[in-house]
Amino acid sequence: MKLSELLAGLPPSSLAGVPSGGVDVEVSDITSDSRRVEPRSLFVAVPGLERDGHLFVPDALRRGAVAIVGQRPAAEVGTGAIPYVWVRDSREALAWLSAAWHGFPARQMRIIGVTGTDGKTTTGTLIAHILRGAGRKVGLVTTVQADIGGHTLDTGLHVTTPDALDTQHYLAEMVKAGCEVAVLESTSHGLHQRRVDACEFDLAIVTNITHEHLDYHGTWDNYAAAKGILFQHLSASVEKGGTTKTAVLNAEDASFPLLDAILSQGRSSLRRLTYGLQNGAVQAADITHAPDCTTFTLDLGHSIYDLGLAVDGLQTQITTRLIGDFNIYNILAAACATLALGVPLDVLRVAIASFDGVVGRMERLDEGQPFLAIVDFAHSPVSLQRALETVRPLVAPEGRLIAVFGSAGQRDRAKRYLMGHIGGRLADLTVITAEDPRTEAIADISAEIACGCQDAGGQE
Repeated sequence: MKLSELLAGLPPSSLAGVPSGGVDVEVSDITSDSRRVEPRSLFVAVPGLERDGHLFVPDALRRGAVAIVGQRPAAEVGTGAIPYVWVRDSREALAWLSAAWHGFPARQMRIIGVTGTDGKTTTGTLIAHILRGAGRKVGLVTTVQADIGGHTLDTGLHVTTPDALDTQHYLAEMVKAGCEVAVLESTSHGLHQRRVDACEFDLAIVTNITHEHLDYHGTWDNYAAAKGILFQHLSASVEKGGTTKTAVLNAEDASFPLLDAILSQGRSSLRRLTYGLQNGAVQAADITHAPDCTTFTLDLGHSIYDLGLAVDGLQTQITTRLIGDFNIYNILAAACATLALGVPLDVLRVAIASFDGVVGRMERLDEGQPFLAIVDFAHSPVSLQRALETVRPLVAPEGRLIAVFGSAGQRDRAKRYLMGHIGGRLADLTVITAEDPRTEAIADISAEIACGCQDAGGQE
């Protein structure tokens, strides 16, 4: 593909200057890693958290790059006669160039983005499960794996959104596999680092926004604003025939006013669906919790017709193997998304009943032991609290609730004390262990958690 064809895919506002050199050169691939440059590669210089990609331009040129894209002026980069494209944001450019390389795959499917602190993977996977139950062919990318037309790939993403090159590659593979819908789990890092730019979202969903990743974002407001980028993308994405752009918001979460305000600044035709246990267009009523299941009435009788949503009823009885109120929120979010895509209530009800959950999310481990063991990806204070509060009713009067957890190294330190305090307050025994300490000493991380436990009355 010619460089000029790729550049035609960039938003006009992304160019900071006129490209230097001829732009009719043939490009064989795109990369932001100079070590992967091969003859005729287009190298995109991306400023990283630790190293600036512009420093590796000489290495890319030695390896045979035929053009360079960067966000620093050409005089500072020095590419000689090699074409240099000066852009305002290299990460944004990388996303759009990747999309152009693959023929803009997001424009050939309905794209659903799911963001939030907790519940993203469960909600996204449930959406895909419901849509498949309705006969739709669906692709799914979570922080755990990618599912492309029924073929599962272990992406090794380690709880984050893949980079723009991989994201567009996955979308292109979904198009080849005949997928009608793609569901993308969108993390705050992925949104802030523009990995899901050019994904042309049709539905955007938030689960909740609580204390997490403040080591990166600094404040909760910055963290929430990063999540809000998904809804900005929704407002700015291209129109696709027969689809009404839809935002799905948790009416009972602290993020609602912020995200609602972002949507008010976007396109006027955008539809908003809200959900909650007691508030929102889609609600849960008559909730019953049991050790092995949850039942409730999915109630759509709250201004659902005013939103222009064509539904075949206003209520249906839901039975699910998922436990806990937080999973009811996940189900309500998934219901909003799939109803917006025309899934009938009966199909929705049957699909939810057959959903086994996600590996590592409130997953029961049964090896014949005389006690209940559950593993959950409770990586934030709120998610740990919800998990312990959910399983507490399952503990016999003479039994104990034992929490085993740690906290990651080189990440949000403030949550260590908070999680320790929650463990000390809600569990009968808290076992503090390692959770990816990276280069930090496990003993130091554990001591910060233990301080929270002790302040909650725990005795070592």
